[in-house]
Amino acid sequence: MQHISDLVQQALSALPQMLKTILLRGTPAFFKWFAVTLFLINFRSWPLVWHYKVLFSPIFEVRARYYRLLLSTLFLPAQARLERKTKWLQSLCPVGEDPTKFVVSVDAWAGPDDCDFNWHLSNSSYPKTLDASRFRAALRICPTFFRAGGWMPLGATHFKFMKEIPIFAHYQIRMSIAAWDNKWLYVVTRYVTVPKKGKGRKVIKAPATAKTTREDKGTDGEIPSGDAAHFPSLHTPATPSISGTSTPAVLANSSSIDSSGLTTEQIVQLVPSEEPDGATVHCISVSELCFKIGRITVPPAVVLAAEGFSRLPPPSSAPSPMQTPARYSLTNPPPSFARSQSLQLPDVSKGHLKTFQKFLKGGWKEVGEGERWWEDALGGEVEERRRVNLERVKGVRTGMEGALAAF
Repeated sequence: MQHISDLVQQALSALPQMLKTILLRGTPAFFKWFAVTLFLINFRSWPLVWHYKVLFSPIFEVRARYYRLLLSTLFLPAQARLERKTKWLQSLCPVGEDPTKFVVSVDAWAGPDDCDFNWHLSNSSYPKTLDASRFRAALRICPTFFRAGGWMPLGATHFKFMKEIPIFAHYQIRMSIAAWDNKWLYVVTRYVTVPKKGKGRKVIKAPATAKTTREDKGTDGEIPSGDAAHFPSLHTPATPSISGTSTPAVLANSSSIDSSGLTTEQIVQLVPSEEPDGATVHCISVSELCFKIGRITVPPAVVLAAEGFSRLPPPSSAPSPMQTPARYSLTNPPPSFARSQSLQLPDVSKGHLKTFQKFLKGGWKEVGEGERWWEDALGGEVEERRRVNLERVKGVRTGMEGALAAF
C-alpha cells in the first residue's frame, strides 16, 4: 500500500513538468512569439510600473538634480555651498506666479495597454494617467511643503468625457488650479490633443500676462493659462425634484446662460471643444485635494502664498501710471515670499524645516488679522477669480454629496 502511495505521489509531482513539456512542444512557434510580443507591448502595465510612475519617477528627477548640485559644489567653501543650495531650492518655487493662471502640462500617449476594444483610450485609463501627472503638478506647485513633511490626500475626482482619444494618439494633460476654500484645493485637468503644425485650426495665443509652466518638451505653440483656456462651469442651479437631486451639468458660461431649462443634450453642446491655442478638449476632470502635515489640515492659501504665488504688484510700483507693474519674480520676490523664507532659512543649514513646519501646523493661527501676509499675497484679482471659479467647481462636490444623501 505504501508503494502505491509513493508511485502516485511521484506521478503528481512530475505532472506539471510533463504538461509544460507537452504545451511547449505542441504549441506552434507563431503563438509563442505572439504571447511574448503581447507581453512586451503591454510593458507599461506590468506590476509596479504604476508605482514607479506615480511615486518614484517624479521624485528621482528632482533628486537627480539635487545630487548634481551637490557634486558641482563639492569643493566650494561651506558658506558658498549653503548659498548655492538655498538659491536652488528657491528656484523650485513658483515665485510671482498667479495660482489661477499656473499650468502644468504633461505629455502622454494612448498605448495599446490603455485602450479598449473600441480602439480609443479607455475611460479607466484617464484616472490612471492622472495619478502620475497630478503628483508632478503637486511637486511644481508646493515643493517646499513636501520638504516640510507635508502630503496631499485626494478627496475626490470627477470626470466629464467629451470626445474619445484614438489609439496611438499623443495627448497632453494640462492641470491648473481653479479655486480653493479653507480646506480644499480644486485642480482642473484638461485632456487635449494638439493639432500638428500646419494642420488644424488657427492658434490663439494666451494673453501676454499669462505666463505658463510646462513639463513637456518639444511641443509647438503656447499652452494657454488657466484662465485663458475655456473654463466651463461644472454645476447648474439645481432645483430638487420629487424623484431626487438634479444632476450637475456643464456650461460654457454660467453668468450669461440661463441653465434652468436645458436638456442634457443641450448642455453637452455648450461644452467648449477647443482651447485658445487650437487644442481639442477630450475630457475635463476636477480633483479635490487638501494639504496636511501629519493629520493637521493646512489652509491652501497659507501653502500657496508660502511657495511664492502672488498677485501682481500694486499699481504704485509701475514706472508710470499708464504701465502695468512688472510681475514678481525670484529676483524681485513678493513680500509674502520674504516672510515665508524667514521661517525657512534659519533651518536650511541644519537640514530640516522645523520652524516652517511648526508654522504650518498651527502657527499661522497666531498671526494677527492685519498681518496675515498670505491674504494680501492672494488678494485683489486673484481673490476675484478664486471666488468666481469656486462657485463653478464646488457644485461637483455638492452634487455628489446630494447623491450620497439620497441613496
